[in-house]
Amino acid sequence: MFAAKSVVKNGFQATKIADDMAWAVGAITPQIAAVDDDLLTAVLANIVPVDPLQQQYAACTDGRLPVRLLDGSVVPVREQMVGADIVSAFYVAEALGPRFYKDPSAPVAERVLDVARFLHENGSLPSTHVGCGAAAGFLSVIDNVSRFHADDQFVARQQALLPRGVYDEGLHAEMLAALAKRLESGAYDGLTADTFVEAVLLVSGKQAIAELKDDGRGIHGHVEEAVVRIQTPHVALDTAGLARQTNGREVFCVNDARMEATGRLFGRGTDTDYRIALMALEDFADAGHGTLAKNLPTYVVGKA
Repeated sequence: MFAAKSVVKNGFQATKIADDMAWAVGAITPQIAAVDDDLLTAVLANIVPVDPLQQQYAACTDGRLPVRLLDGSVVPVREQMVGADIVSAFYVAEALGPRFYKDPSAPVAERVLDVARFLHENGSLPSTHVGCGAAAGFLSVIDNVSRFHADDQFVARQQALLPRGVYDEGLHAEMLAALAKRLESGAYDGLTADTFVEAVLLVSGKQAIAELKDDGRGIHGHVEEAVVRIQTPHVALDTAGLARQTNGREVFCVNDARMEATGRLFGRGTDTDYRIALMALEDFADAGHGTLAKNLPTYVVGKA
């Protein structure tokens, strides 16, 4: 699954995987024929340590230029997940269903708030950004996960990117069937991007919500050229630094170590719940990008 080509810079190495996201359906497509070494070198040069105070928060995988936090302050560098942690974590909770919720049939806004409070109680400050596509497209992502799983390349991608021994075909099929049933039952009636914003405001405050720039170049400003998966904990991509160095180039970025930690948090010491949680997080990362974009190369980044 991993190609031989790699780039080294700043103590990090980026290695391309074989999957080309041909299975995806999103409208964000490469702006150039191939990602060049200059972009990869700039990405690696802008991977920086995350301040311990900012490790409680998360940012979205979004590659657009940060403008400000909702409280008016500068957007700091934070670890990234699809939809930041609140949206990805909500997908995990929905995958776990009664294994997580006391009342899995509660109204959707209550369930989102349950997830936000769970993160807060366990040392995280749930975060989001204004106009999050993963939040607004949550139902499309659920629908697309099953569609994408019909493609062997998508399944191979998941198996390669998850930690060894986590992927379980039978358990995953049960999880997808349960999510599809919840989708058909109307469990997400009333869910909007604002549902996530309201929960984050209540639990974490304005400092947990970012505004991102729509510069008119692409779909709401999206011109991402690649997906970057950072496997080293407590470092993250400085998207503002990358934009300055490259005249506005963008990549989607995910912190795999934070995803794994989130999986362990929702696993709560139970191997089955951990597997479900981490497979759900991988589902949401891959299907989230595949819902927004298509034909982007993916690079795994670790210590050189």
